[in-house]
Amino acid sequence: MPLTEAPSGSKTSASGLTILLVGWVTVTIFGAKVFHPSPQPLQDLLTSTLAWQVLLAGVLLTAVITWGPGWQEVGFRRPRRRDLPLLWFPVLVLAVILGLAALMGLPPAGVTLLVLANTLLVGFSEEAMFRGLLFHGLRARVSIWPAILWTSGLFGAVHLLNGFVTGDFGPALVQAAMAACTGLFLMAIFLRTGSLWVSVIYHALWDFAIFMIGLASQQAMEQQQALEEAGKGQQMLVPLLLILPNVLYGAWLLRKVRATTAHR
Repeated sequence: MPLTEAPSGSKTSASGLTILLVGWVTVTIFGAKVFHPSPQPLQDLLTSTLAWQVLLAGVLLTAVITWGPGWQEVGFRRPRRRDLPLLWFPVLVLAVILGLAALMGLPPAGVTLLVLANTLLVGFSEEAMFRGLLFHGLRARVSIWPAILWTSGLFGAVHLLNGFVTGDFGPALVQAAMAACTGLFLMAIFLRTGSLWVSVIYHALWDFAIFMIGLASQQAMEQQQALEEAGKGQQMLVPLLLILPNVLYGAWLLRKVRATTAHR
């Protein structure tokens, strides 16, 4: 059955989906306040310790998927090889960003590995929640495009809650807009490759690349004032510019979304 068609299995109730999303947000966002009571920038959080709250959220989703709809049903399956060449452009964009970060100077190996571990946790948790369980539940109720837009919009909206963690809702608003755009792109590669694993891996590597170039930019600054201004600029403008090529490409990939797209 195509991924764009409504699931044939039993529906998750609307209240069940809502409870799951609220539970995920509570563990992920407000759980961060338990481990880090004082406001901290996201870069400091990801470079200082393992994101335990994200790990816990991932464990929760693993249990829900295992005893609920099942891994295959929500999209965790092998990608279709004939569609993997469609990833050439997103991979190129990723390589350019990582290359720039490497040229500017990467942080110590320990910090780099910690950021990679944390972004892998984030990639799995967010993809399983949104492009996985939430999209699966919405497709049982609405047609393909409303499901895509609702999933992407809610994905962006929850990032606004990062303001409770960082103490700054200005950058969180931009992060929410960027996340909504990224979510649309990730939905495109999920539907076109037929595998949520592809979007998990790309999501993780994308976040890793963004944080690496942010950290590299900080290292390149010599004056504290320039550092602060650059940090604000990265949060307010640069990520949106970096995601723009992928968003446009994702829109192109979605131009022919039909009931025959991305068969199971």
